[in-house]
Amino acid sequence: MRKERGQILVGVIIILMVLAVLVPVMVMYVQNESKWAVKQTQNMTAFQLAEGGVDRGYRKISESTTTWAAGQLGTFPAGYNFNQVYNDTSGGCYTIAISSGPDEDQVTIVSVSKHSAQKEERAIEAIYSNIPMGDTAVYGRSGVTVDGSQTSVEWGAIISPKSITVNGRNHPQMWSSGAIDLDTNGNLQPNCDPACAGWHSYEQDIPPDPGIDVDGFYYAALASHTATPASPNLFTTNQCWGKNSGSACGVPCNLTCSNATDCANDETYYIQGNLCVEGTIFVQGVLVVTGNVSLPNGQSGEGALEARLPRKAWQQYGLNAASWQYYKDMKMTCAGPLNNTPVDPDAPATFPGLSSSYKSDSSRYKCLSKVVVKGFTYIGGNLTQIGGAGSAEFVGAMFVVGMTSVTPNTFTIYYSADAGDYVRTTTVILQRESWKDLPERKWPSWLTCN
Repeated sequence: MRKERGQILVGVIIILMVLAVLVPVMVMYVQNESKWAVKQTQNMTAFQLAEGGVDRGYRKISESTTTWAAGQLGTFPAGYNFNQVYNDTSGGCYTIAISSGPDEDQVTIVSVSKHSAQKEERAIEAIYSNIPMGDTAVYGRSGVTVDGSQTSVEWGAIISPKSITVNGRNHPQMWSSGAIDLDTNGNLQPNCDPACAGWHSYEQDIPPDPGIDVDGFYYAALASHTATPASPNLFTTNQCWGKNSGSACGVPCNLTCSNATDCANDETYYIQGNLCVEGTIFVQGVLVVTGNVSLPNGQSGEGALEARLPRKAWQQYGLNAASWQYYKDMKMTCAGPLNNTPVDPDAPATFPGLSSSYKSDSSRYKCLSKVVVKGFTYIGGNLTQIGGAGSAEFVGAMFVVGMTSVTPNTFTIYYSADAGDYVRTTTVILQRESWKDLPERKWPSWLTCN
C-alpha cells in the first residue's frame, strides 16, 4: 500500500513539474499572441492610412489640367511636400509628398503614415502617368468598322462605347461596351477571348473618354499663323485639300498642306465644317475637323517619316499565335538593308502575357512614306474612306465622335506614344504605373502626429 502511495506521489510531483513549466509558457504565449494581434491591427491601420494618403495625392494632382501642368514644371499644391500632417481618418496620421517624374508626364506620390499609438509606421510609393489617349490608336465614340485588304490598326487599341466590327482581324486589342464581331455568343459570358488579351465586348469598364478640349484647339489654331502669314490655321467653311486632277470631292480643292513641309510644324489646324481630301496632304501636329472627314480615293498621304515603335506595342498582338507571328514578322520597310529587318527583333518567341515586363528597344521604328497626319486627329463627325489604293497612313492617335468606317484597300493607323504631347483634354485621367511598399521609409522627424 505504501509503495502504491509513493508511486502516486511521484506522479503528482511530475505533473506539477510539467505544469510549472507549461503554465508560464502558455501565459507568455497568450500575452504575446495578444501583443501580435494588437501589432497586426495597428500595422493594418497604418497601411490603410498610407493608402488613403496616396488616394488624396492622386485626387489633388488630377483635380484640374492646370494643377497637372504646374506639377510637371515642379510646382505642386501646398501641403504636399512632407510639410503637412493629415489626421482626417481615425487611427492615426499621414503625410504626403508629390514630385514629377521619373519619366515625362509622370508623378510620384509617397505617403507615410503613423498609427495613433506611435508604434506602427507604413510608407507607400505610387507612380502615375497622364496619357490622355492611353495606348489607344482609335477612339470611336459611335462605333468602328475596319474592312478591306491591307487595312489595319497597329500598335494601339481600338476603343468604342458602341459596336466594333473588324471582319476577322486578330489585332489590335479591342474594347467595346457593345458588340464585337469576334464575339460569337453575343452578350453572354464569356465576353473576351480565352486569355482576355485580345478583345473585350459588352465591357462596362472600358477606358474612359479623355474629354477632348475642342475649344482649346480652336484658340490654339486662332493664335497660329502658318498657312498664310496674315491669317491663322482656322478655316470656317467646308474644305477640300490636296488638289488633284480628279473631282472625287465634288467641290473645288486647294493646295493647303499639300506637300511634306508646309504644315509640318507641330501646330493646330482647325476646320469648322467638313474636310474632303482629294490629293496628298501632310499635317504634323493637330488636325481638328468639327464635321466629317472623307478620303474618297485613297491618295491622301504626303509625309515620309520614321514611326517610332511604342515599347509595349507588342501587347496589341496577344489574341492568338497568328497575331503574335504577324507582329514578329513586321518589317522596318526602310530603304537599303533595313527593308526586311524586323521592327522588334528581340520579341519573345511566343506571346509573353500582358503582365510581362518586356519592353522593345526604344530605338526601334518603321519607315512610312504616305502619312496624312503625325500627331493627333480629332473628327467631330464621321470618318469615311471607301475607295482607292493610294495608301493613307495616320501616326499618333485619332478620336472620332461619329462613326469610323475605313474600308478601302490600303489604310493604316499607327499608334504613337508621342500622341499625348498633342492632345488637349478638359480633365486629367491618370494611369497607375507602379505601386510598392517602402519598409525603410520612416515618419519625417520634423512632423508630429497627435
